Amino acid sequence: MKEFRLVRISGKTPYERGVQYGKAAREEINNCIDTYHRHFDSARGMTWEKVQNLAAAYIPESERQVPDMLEEARGIAEGGGVDFIDIMALNCRYEILHYPLQPECTAYALQREATADGHVYIGQNWDNRPYLLPHTLLLHITEEETGNIIFGLTEAGQLIRNGFNNKGVGQCANSLRATLDKQGSGVPSTFVRRQLLRLDNMDDMVKLIRTASRSVSVNYCLASCENKVGDVEAVPGQPVLFSPVDGIITHANHLLVNRDLDTSSVRRFRGERLYELFSAEKGNITREYIRKCLCDHEGHPQGVCSHVSPEGKVWQTNASMIYDLDERKAWVCYGPPCEGEYKEYML
Repeated sequence: MKEFRLVRISGKTPYERGVQYGKAAREEINNCIDTYHRHFDSARGMTWEKVQNLAAAYIPESERQVPDMLEEARGIAEGGGVDFIDIMALNCRYEILHYPLQPECTAYALQREATADGHVYIGQNWDNRPYLLPHTLLLHITEEETGNIIFGLTEAGQLIRNGFNNKGVGQCANSLRATLDKQGSGVPSTFVRRQLLRLDNMDDMVKLIRTASRSVSVNYCLASCENKVGDVEAVPGQPVLFSPVDGIITHANHLLVNRDLDTSSVRRFRGERLYELFSAEKGNITREYIRKCLCDHEGHPQGVCSHVSPEGKVWQTNASMIYDLDERKAWVCYGPPCEGEYKEYML
């Protein structure tokens, strides 16, 4: 069974934890930098120097709004033996590329009234190019000064993509495209995602997303063992929170609220399809049923479980996650979930 490498980090300061991360994942970080060297060049014709310059624009607002996250990134660079600006480039790759142009990710969150065991769940299928898999990791982070413990998925060198913590909150994020998006500055979404997992309640999570400056749109699916779930479509200047229906939230890569701002070209069905599947079992959703839904192929090869195709589709579901916020457990599958097995992890 293929599985992601798990990196454990424990330290008293963000910088110390970053150094540990960098040392432990040095090979994958260099792999990630090399991969994006090639991708920026082939996808956008951008030199790495240009990418570095664009990433540097995100340092001032990060220093002002989330200085601890910037210190963690500096530590990753030190431990990994790479330039700090390269780590910034990895953490800003979404903003710089507004990446990807294709659909990426289907996220969900479930309240107690929707599930058979009365637990709160959150997770997603992360869709992207298969060549990112060799540098994708799982992180287990202990913040000794706060007692906070975090588990989640990341590309090596990035702070985190999605995850949950021992306070019982979780976040998953996916791409959006809107008319208000532009090249600019702000706080990288990977920094926001990591900072969200230092919090312990839904209200503070929503507040952080609303106040963090951004240049491009990002969708944040949120859940808390307070039995709160929600979704913030974080369009620059116009973030919108919407609530679950029947205890269920699902979201893919198009705007559901301010649809007049949406510029995505994706078919509008993955989030809707996942909601349809969950709704059919509302009140009786089990973990096994969540797994079954995340394997759904309606619209193949562009379904909830997504696949590379001979016709030129170049992305797939690289990872599938189920996070139980009550038991503080995770189940993660390497690659498309219809082909792999979920491995269990516990904080």
